Amino acid sequence: MALDRAAAFKTDRPQILALLHDLSDDEWAAPSKCEGWAVRDVVSHMGAACHGTFTPWVLKLLAGKDIEEANNRDAEKRKSWEPAKLLREYEVWGNRVAPAMKVVQAPGVRSLPVRVAEVGAYPAKMLTSAFVFDHGLHARYDIAVALGRTVPPQDENQLGVSLEWMMAGLSVMSGDRFDWLQSPVEFSLVGPAGGTWTVAPGKKRVKVTAGGTPGAAATIEGPAAGFPVWGTAREPWREAGVAIKGDDQIGIKFLDSMRII
Repeated sequence: MALDRAAAFKTDRPQILALLHDLSDDEWAAPSKCEGWAVRDVVSHMGAACHGTFTPWVLKLLAGKDIEEANNRDAEKRKSWEPAKLLREYEVWGNRVAPAMKVVQAPGVRSLPVRVAEVGAYPAKMLTSAFVFDHGLHARYDIAVALGRTVPPQDENQLGVSLEWMMAGLSVMSGDRFDWLQSPVEFSLVGPAGGTWTVAPGKKRVKVTAGGTPGAAATIEGPAAGFPVWGTAREPWREAGVAIKGDDQIGIKFLDSMRII
């Protein structure tokens, strides 16, 4: 299917905002599924990303070497903010980011390379995919699941955009964790927005390409809808309905080595 990244970001916002507007003071202060972060810290991070897109913050982030530490600094900076102020920042600046997400999809812009700290260089169009993945996962899992709440699942387009970011970043984000890999592995996500990729040894890092390969040492099949959760190790892949065909040991080591943030 053809992905509409800008639409994915725009249509996800009302669902996320509906959740945040309904939180009680106790829920804002409650632990999230992000280790060490309360719900308010997760929203701080989301608001900082939207606001920072229009300030020198974004240049510092893109040029940085530790994106997770930068996220922690953003949350710490906002520790004294009231929930209403955190929500206002995310809502106001998120509304301003939405048109920018459409701009980076335009011809002449979409293919420009943009380095995102230590997690790799991507075409500019993929910045929208990163937001859709990051904010969608934070809202649906790190906040809603932690609080026992529900948010409508991402539709096929939104999920496809999220998976696009994850598979594009798998190689760089995993770094040298795959330096043991000597044969290709076929990676298949099943269900709407799913697909098949081949992860093969490369000179510096593994190479991820669309499509399968008849020479795969192992084939991994897992649910596409849950990949943002089990693919980021928020929940164990062993409990996510993932199946391994072929060499079990290679498949297990592959899944244990994978890192996506």
